[in-house]
Amino acid sequence: MQRCKNGMKLDDLRALIAIAQHGSFRAAANALDIPPATLSRRLQRLEDTLGSQLVIRDSRNVALTPLGQNYFERCQPLLDELQATTSELMDTSSSNPRGALRISAPVGLLTYQLMPLFNQFLALYPEVTLSLNHLSNQHHDYSPEQYDVVFRVGQQPNSSFAAAKIGESQRTLVASSNYLSQYGTPHHPDELNHHSRLATVPEFEWALTYKTDVTHPETIWVNSPVRMAIADLNSVKQAAISGLGIACLPNYVVADALEKATLTTMMDDWYSPPRPIYMLYQRLGYVPNHITCFIDFMRNALAGT
Repeated sequence: MQRCKNGMKLDDLRALIAIAQHGSFRAAANALDIPPATLSRRLQRLEDTLGSQLVIRDSRNVALTPLGQNYFERCQPLLDELQATTSELMDTSSSNPRGALRISAPVGLLTYQLMPLFNQFLALYPEVTLSLNHLSNQHHDYSPEQYDVVFRVGQQPNSSFAAAKIGESQRTLVASSNYLSQYGTPHHPDELNHHSRLATVPEFEWALTYKTDVTHPETIWVNSPVRMAIADLNSVKQAAISGLGIACLPNYVVADALEKATLTTMMDDWYSPPRPIYMLYQRLGYVPNHITCFIDFMRNALAGT
């Protein structure tokens, strides 16, 4: 536990800074990866050390007192500089990458593509630890204070992260042979309106483009009601295998099922436009060696995917 000369612990100062940045105890505790009770205890200890109230709390809102705001604004850049200097010294004093990686990724991409690469990276660099406690593809749920590297599928909004395209997610229409035997095999997107669709949340609409017309490609949107909508790709795949309907899923999710013939493709003259896969990371300031090493490793491992 780091401690300043006057007895104040740096973790207590980090607690105040996280509360100021995130505007709530729960979000600040999540960002620091500690229980809310621990965060509250650290703030109380800091206020006791300074002899002043820094945060006003009620049942709904959290706000800094004027003294708390002034203290936050003056201390945050000092703590950032201290952390950057410490990371630089650790990097230069060790020939091997070392440190903690905080990562966020969609569960489907993690399961089928990323996790084997994470395992390889950790095997190569035993002094690096990895924390992956947020599985999501939402665009609005990450910040540089929470994560070092974020993986996302689809176009990304402008943010404080740099976005490196590391691949594409190709999608395929699939169903079980039993379903197609019972309800027929569609040959045109319009026919999908008469079938049970299995969708991944929030992709309720499917854009299908005719492959053979390169000059003027025809794209048809399929937006008929869905029979089942699930946020988890693997669950949608299992529903399709069970014969509940037709799904439009990434190739890396259905590759094993197609090989085992538990799923089959259809409408091969039509395709769903690929979605880009991005690796996002901080663009400004000092980036520790173990994070840079991880970014380079993932770039090389996923090149050409």
